[in-house]
Amino acid sequence: MTDDQLRIEQTVAAWGRIEQWLARHAPRSHRRLPAPATEQELLATERAFGLRLPPDLRAFYLLHNGTGPADDFEWQTRRPDPAEPWDPETDPSGYLLPNGGIGPLAKLAQWVGGPASHGDEDEPGRRHLAFAGSDPDGLYGLFADCTPGPGYGRVGCHAEAEAPEPDRWPSLAAYLAAVADALEAGRAFTDTGWAPAVRYQCLDWDLA
Repeated sequence: MTDDQLRIEQTVAAWGRIEQWLARHAPRSHRRLPAPATEQELLATERAFGLRLPPDLRAFYLLHNGTGPADDFEWQTRRPDPAEPWDPETDPSGYLLPNGGIGPLAKLAQWVGGPASHGDEDEPGRRHLAFAGSDPDGLYGLFADCTPGPGYGRVGCHAEAEAPEPDRWPSLAAYLAAVADALEAGRAFTDTGWAPAVRYQCLDWDLA
C-alpha cells in the first residue's frame, strides 16, 4: 500500500467515526452534510489553482463537498429549516471542526490561499491552500501544504495578520482522527481548549 492509499484509508475511517458520532448525537448537522464533489470538480479545482490536492483532502471531498451547505460559508445568508427552531447565534451549521468548517470547492478561491500561494515571504514558491475556515471570509482556519516534496499534505493554521503555523498536523487524516478522538471521548481537542457540545441538534465547539 502506498502512502497516498494509506492516507485515503485513514481519512475515510476517521471521517466515518465523525459521521457516526454526528448521526447519534447531532442529527441535524449530520443530515445537512452535502453530497460528494465529483472527480471532474476536483480536477477543475486543481487546474484553476495550479496545484495537486493532497490525497486525503481529495478523499474527503469525494465523501462530501464541504461540511455544510454552501450558504453556511457566506455572510448573512444562512437559512433556517422551517421545521425546526433556529437561532443564528447558536446554530453552528457547517462549522463542524474545532477550527471551523471545510468549505465547498467553489468557496476555496475566495479564501486566503485560493488561486494564489499562501506562504511566507521567504518561501514564495510554497503552495498553501486554505480549505477550512472559522469565519465566512476564511481569515482564520486551516490550510494544506500543496507544495511538492517534503511537507506535502501537512496541515497548518492561519490567522489574519499572523504568520502561518505550517506543521500542526502531519496530514488531514491525522487531524480528522484527532477530532474523532475528541468527539468520542467528549473532551477538548488537543491544546485548543475547544470541546464538543450539541445545540439545536447541531455540533458546536465551546471552551471546556
